[in-house]
Amino acid sequence: THHPCHRPVWTEHAERTKTFLGQLGAPRKTERSRLQADYDRAMRVVTEIDAANTTSEETTA
Repeated sequence: THHPCHRPVWTEHAERTKTFLGQLGAPRKTERSRLQADYDRAMRVVTEIDAANTTSEETTA
């Protein structure tokens, strides 16, 4: 389970992964594929945390 307190860690992980993706050369297809999947997962978690937090804020309002 991911909670709003986890968001900064996942956001930082996504940013670092995106930086590494930008630095990889074309011949590193396997590594690029792995990092892209990792980046996609991190962004999905951040999006889910945001969506859950928005829903809980709307419920308490």
